[in-house]
Amino acid sequence: MKKKVNSRAKGAAGEREFISALTDILGDALTAPMKRNLEQTRAGGHDIVGLEGWAIEVKRYKKLTEGELDIFWQQAWRQAEEVGAIPALAYREDFRSWRARVPLELLLTGDWTSWPGVEWTADLSLDGFASVVREHLRSDLHADKPPERLPSNSDEACASTQ
Repeated sequence: MKKKVNSRAKGAAGEREFISALTDILGDALTAPMKRNLEQTRAGGHDIVGLEGWAIEVKRYKKLTEGELDIFWQQAWRQAEEVGAIPALAYREDFRSWRARVPLELLLTGDWTSWPGVEWTADLSLDGFASVVREHLRSDLHADKPPERLPSNSDEACASTQ
């Protein structure tokens, strides 16, 4: 007999897994520990707190369709608007790596407020997302620190976001 999956428990486990993976990459760049937002169900907020300036919605599913990702992106956008933070949708399918959807405008201009549609997003690897977060944290909170070395050619830059 097939065991029924508790979606709430799977969601909580996915949030913890994402926090652990992102924390491993960001390390000392974090100014506070990330935690699950335990008030999210009651208050309707985003899933992760402690990452200054970001509203992250986390989804962990067996399989995701583009339509589901679009719906989840709209949810992430609304929640971010409510708190004045940058929206991000972190998602992972079974047997796949974590991905993060962010506003394309953020990557191009450093802003995120005027292009809300899903057609104006960028899907990044976890390492790519961590790089964007690190640069955001550095620019907002640590302006006196020099930037890390960025990829010097397009092949290296593309490989770093795969």
